[in-house]
Amino acid sequence: MFVQIDHVDKVFPLANGGRYVALKNIELEIHQGEFVSLIGHSGCGKSTLLNMIAGLDRATAGGVILEGREITEPGPDRMVVFQNYSLLPWLSVRENIALAVDEVYSRQPKGERKSIIEHHIELVGLQHSAQKRPNELSGGMKQRVAIARALAIRPKLLLLDEPFGALDALTRGGLQEQLMHICEESGVTAVMVTHDVDEALLLSDRVVMLT
Repeated sequence: MFVQIDHVDKVFPLANGGRYVALKNIELEIHQGEFVSLIGHSGCGKSTLLNMIAGLDRATAGGVILEGREITEPGPDRMVVFQNYSLLPWLSVRENIALAVDEVYSRQPKGERKSIIEHHIELVGLQHSAQKRPNELSGGMKQRVAIARALAIRPKLLLLDEPFGALDALTRGGLQEQLMHICEESGVTAVMVTHDVDEALLLSDRVVMLT
């Protein structure tokens, strides 16, 4: 099994000494190459679960296993795309992507790194904007940079936290289409958190509802 979420609980201590149970006994298996969406109302623990797969958060009980190894910390085999893009504002599109590639592929020759960067700029159709900084880009373009940066380091798992939540309907539709093609082309396994049922149905092989 590619990803195994094994009887995961997550409990947060509250300031008044109480505890908030965010996740209780979650069990889920994800196959390689699958696109799975997690849906459910606000506060049901979708993002908490995604953060555990990313290694940004630890389970109170149980664990998340990727290819037979328990996830205990973030790593380049899992890349997260957030709703707010998380781009460095003083770097251009190309430099934002290069930052990730140079970090993860520091041992690769410079020419090879450059071709990975250019390939992913092309993949999301941003060749004409590669020199621009984030403040010169629309929301949809920023999100395309974030997706390109995530995929450029060839992760095993692409984790998407409401990636299109901040975008208008038209931009959103175009990007959903593009994401579907990119995921098919790269064969990446994807887990997406969304509260948009239509989006989940459009993009996913499987929709998992958290209550």
